[in-house]
Amino acid sequence: METATKRADDDMSWPEVGRLGLRYLKIPLALLVLEMVYWFLTQPSNTLAVIQTVEAYLWHNLTELIFGPGASEFSTHQGWWTRVDLIHPNFPDGRIALFVGDECAGIHEMLFISTLVMLTDGVPQRLKLRGIAVLCSLVFVLNLMRLTLLYHFARSGCDVNPRGVWCANEMYEFHKMMFEYGFLLILVGMWTAWFYWVGGPKRVREAAESETGGWKISFRQQWKSIHIGLIAVATVLFILAASSWTGDETQSAITEMEDCDSLNEISARCGQAMRNYDDAISTAWSLGTLGMLTIAGTSVNIQRPEKNLESE
Repeated sequence: METATKRADDDMSWPEVGRLGLRYLKIPLALLVLEMVYWFLTQPSNTLAVIQTVEAYLWHNLTELIFGPGASEFSTHQGWWTRVDLIHPNFPDGRIALFVGDECAGIHEMLFISTLVMLTDGVPQRLKLRGIAVLCSLVFVLNLMRLTLLYHFARSGCDVNPRGVWCANEMYEFHKMMFEYGFLLILVGMWTAWFYWVGGPKRVREAAESETGGWKISFRQQWKSIHIGLIAVATVLFILAASSWTGDETQSAITEMEDCDSLNEISARCGQAMRNYDDAISTAWSLGTLGMLTIAGTSVNIQRPEKNLESE
């Protein structure tokens, strides 16, 4: 009887599922905002350079551990130790040059699943933080496994067609599949498993029933020293953004680009000038975005819905 009763309590009716769906519209909206913010913040090249370097180092060592010494080579890319060359006689030119970019670091995926967990109603904050720690650790390991598997897929194609121009296509197809939708399916599956593991359906229903009002958003009326400090930080970020936008390096890059256009020149000098300009403008956008987010987060006060304290 107790088992049957517990199972009935955990089940949700279709009207409750409908209300839950409307309630959770905040999740796709939050993820959309996260995507926009992440895009702005990672516009400059090697934004996550330290993390990229750690990933590349571990990738290189795991490849050599699994596939043997000399299977990869660790070197620099754009001044950072983020390049890993896969080495084998059957590869085109004997090697396939790859590097860990912003998107390869796994931070995007960690932010995605952390947002899903944090926006889950009815789950205590302590359980959420534990869940984020465990799930982000799994994402880090899975991302390293994905990178390490690239050697296997490259060998799979190039062993059949040694040194063929397109023999590494299988590796690139695997990378594209994981990048476009593979990791998304894995992340949603991980969150779903966590959601049911913590008793999500019952917790969400109880949270919905206990609320007497909605979220309240208002401008902050009381300002403390920490809020003033954050506004000062935002101001510094805006100044740095303006400096990057109008600085000497940016203006020099613009001058070189104009010179290249007037001479109709295509050269390494012109390419470098364009990259310098793009990085400077992207850095300005990133710093400006951080400044706006800091001001928005400091100026706005968000109050959680009140809980119904009446006992049943």
